[in-house]
Amino acid sequence: MRIAISGHSGCGNTTATTNVGKALQLKIVNYTFRDLARDLSLNFEEIHKEASTNLIYDYLTDLTLIRNAISNENIVVGTRLAAWLMDAELRIWLHAPLETRATRINRRESEKESSYEQVLYKTLKRDEQNRKRYLRLYGLDIDDHSDFDVTINTEKLTADQVSSLIVAAAKWAKKSQLERTNLHLSRIQEIIAENLQLPIEAVQDPKFPIDVLEIYQRLKRIK
Repeated sequence: MRIAISGHSGCGNTTATTNVGKALQLKIVNYTFRDLARDLSLNFEEIHKEASTNLIYDYLTDLTLIRNAISNENIVVGTRLAAWLMDAELRIWLHAPLETRATRINRRESEKESSYEQVLYKTLKRDEQNRKRYLRLYGLDIDDHSDFDVTINTEKLTADQVSSLIVAAAKWAKKSQLERTNLHLSRIQEIIAENLQLPIEAVQDPKFPIDVLEIYQRLKRIK
């Protein structure tokens, strides 16, 4: 079983991915800029700030996600672009109103002393910036959910309820033996390979040896 869980910030992606992975005994992958920052020995805030103008961070993150997804037959991947970056038997989009997401984000980031209004504005801007960035990266409209099997509004559901719905959908998908083809994946792989100056095998074959730090340093020298 291969499951992709996507959604905007504050929808509960990370919790749902973890819970579903544990319930179905799947490998859990939620590789983000924070993980990339660790692998590159960089500050997360630095990467986050530069990502709007330097797309290498997205390409390196997505390269890692794609290789993980290809190498595991039993996996749940939870990122905004998960459904576009892998072949999945089940594609889930988590949704919640902007105000609800801002409230959740404000609650978990309360130590930063931001007001709800500030978090609301930042969340709205982040949504807009992400949509523009993904269009620029791959020509993908993250607001187009036509390829998803299930959309779940998490506004009034607990984390356990959301996870239970996904687990039930996964069991249905497995029983129905759904065969899904990702029409975007090969094009995205070519775009990543070209921009990271890698052979296509590096994106399509998880056994092809790569080192994200070496790739980053090489491209930084060229720039």
